[in-house]
Amino acid sequence: MIIKTKKDQFFQKLKRFLIHYRYDFVILGLLAIFFLLIWRQKIEIDFLQNRQLFENYIVSFGFWGPIVIIFVIVAEVVFAPIPGFVPAISAGFIFGPFWGALFTYMGNLIGTAIIFFLARKLGRLVIEKLFKKERLDRYEKAINRHENWLLFFYFFPVFPLDVLSAAFGLSAISRRKFFLIAGGGYAFYSLVLNFFGDYLANLVF
Repeated sequence: MIIKTKKDQFFQKLKRFLIHYRYDFVILGLLAIFFLLIWRQKIEIDFLQNRQLFENYIVSFGFWGPIVIIFVIVAEVVFAPIPGFVPAISAGFIFGPFWGALFTYMGNLIGTAIIFFLARKLGRLVIEKLFKKERLDRYEKAINRHENWLLFFYFFPVFPLDVLSAAFGLSAISRRKFFLIAGGGYAFYSLVLNFFGDYLANLVF
């Protein structure tokens, strides 16, 4: 008969705790890294509105450029006031259409996951501190009536996806369904922006 020591019991409890909250730790870690990056680099919204300045900024990081652009896109998804068109198009110019699309996709998906899980884990009372209650109410009512239709706005993000993702996090939608469609939508969106970035940039800039 094997007798478990208090040390063994402690490590077993710790292991169960880490496994149970593994996604929460990942989200908190990503948020911590993101805010550290913003604080150290002092990224300003006006700076992100100029494509050439933004491209020069990313190139200056050299090897770390992909990490920086991913976190900037995460910031655009989590904090809607940051314009997302410049980072997404610039990714294709800097890294080429394939890698640019991949980095754009990763940034969008990570940012969406952060908002979705924050809403699902922390609940409405906390999310209302981040977003206006009126807008959140409108999105929730729309999801209750037209859930599947609203999911396709991840293919064509014409509405603020931060509020939409928070509303989906508060809804009864399954994580599997949400990320399956949102992930597919972001793949399409990222490919379009990066493969046709030059044409789109000429229209905007």
